[in-house]
This record gives sequence, C-alpha cells and structure tokens, in this order.
Amino acid sequence: MNAADHHPAPAHEIARLLDDVDAYARRLGTSRGRLLDVTLISRATGIEPPRVRALLAGEPPEEEPREKYARESFRKALFQQRLRFLQRTRLKETATGQEPYGLREISRATGISAQHVSNLINGERGANHDHAARLELFFRVPEGFCSRTEGAALIAYLRRMVNEDLPKLATRAVLQELGARSVALRSTRDGAQIDTLRDLLPALDEVVRLMQERNPDAPGPAASRRASGGRRATRVAAPARGPAGDTADQRVTDTLVTCVVLNR
Repeated sequence: MNAADHHPAPAHEIARLLDDVDAYARRLGTSRGRLLDVTLISRATGIEPPRVRALLAGEPPEEEPREKYARESFRKALFQQRLRFLQRTRLKETATGQEPYGLREISRATGISAQHVSNLINGERGANHDHAARLELFFRVPEGFCSRTEGAALIAYLRRMVNEDLPKLATRAVLQELGARSVALRSTRDGAQIDTLRDLLPALDEVVRLMQERNPDAPGPAASRRASGGRRATRVAAPARGPAGDTADQRVTDTLVTCVVLNR
C-alpha cells in the first residue's frame, strides 16, 4: 500500500465537500445550486460546464491510469484539453472585441517556439514542467492548472469554498443579524483567520440565540434598524448597562464584530 492509498477516493471527497456546501446552504437559507455557479467552476478548473454538472450530480471523476504508458497518454491528452480551454476562454482585448491569442504571441511571451506551442495544442507533443509553468503564467492561472485531473481540480475548488468563501459568507450573515451595519472580512495567506471564523461561528450563533431568548417579540434586524432611524437598535430585555451606556450584549456583539474584521 502506498501513500496515495491513504487518501479518500476523489468521488468520496467530492461527495463529502458537497455535503458541507449543502450544510452552509441550509444555514444561509439557499440551495447548493445557487452557491455553486457552474460557469465559474468551469473557468476556475478548466472542466467543461456539462462535465461540471455531471460531477456535481455524482458522476465519478476520471482518474489517472496506473499503467505507465496509459498514464503518459492520459497526461498528454489532459494538457492538450486544458491548453485549448485556456486559449478559448482567456482572450485578449482588441479594437473590435475579444479574440484568442495567436501562436506567435504566445511564443514571444513564453519563449516556447510557435511550432512547439502548436504541437502542444494539437496533442502531438507532451509538455515538460517548465513549458507548462510558462504557459500557465502567460494565461494567468495557478501552477498545475493544465495537469490536475478533473477530480483534483474540482476538489481544490470546493475546498476553497468550504474552508474560506462560505465561512466568510456565513459569518457576514450572522453579524448582520446581530446588527452590524458593515462587515469587512479579509484573510491572510496562511488561512489562520479562516480557521478563526469557523471556530467563531458557533459562538455567534449562541449570541443570536441568547438575544432572541431574552426578547422573543423583538423585531428582526432590518425592522430594528428602520425603527431606530438606521442606527443599530438594542434587541434585549432590560440588560445591564456598561460604563459607557452600552448594553452587555451589545458590547459582546461589538467585540465579536471587531474580532472578525481581519487585516491582511
């Protein structure tokens, strides 16, 4: 058994991540379909839209063959497919609109001969790591874009959604429910703040629950703000006052808001 055998199969990992997306969708009062834009996923992964739909519907992703020669052929075909995808979707602006980059333009920018670029696009040659990196840089996509299998590409996209984008969206929603008038959520490259957001969500839920228990008849956040002329309204029953006249619950809310305004 090798190290790869310890990792979950791509189909199982995709299903697990989609379950997480569904959980966020329920939390946000929406659906998986509204959170997962097929066009955006296709552009980010290089997978054609019909295939994206099939994978999201549960069809197993195509995996790299184990046999050496079959694997080499698979990788060459995959690179050709992704490179054609980039040439078709990453267009240059011209006086008359958008159009694909020509072979000579790609050659001049990457230092790869026009003939070799043509061979790569037509699947007549395989790309080495250096050429792949140059072409990915030219088309402004992440390194590895042209070599990731569809399973790996979709998993990377879904992980980013589940681990970064959706926690931000959920945190913003609950802070607005608590009365925050504006929320700025930014994360650092190491993702530490995103972990903080995921850990913080249960605490924010608890604050919402306690405030609703103390004053179950209070209007919702939007109604409270309208009633107060746009100012943040207190929605708790006879709370203790702090030294500056703020309620204890309001100070907790403001502290939580401060905690999740994360600077780069």
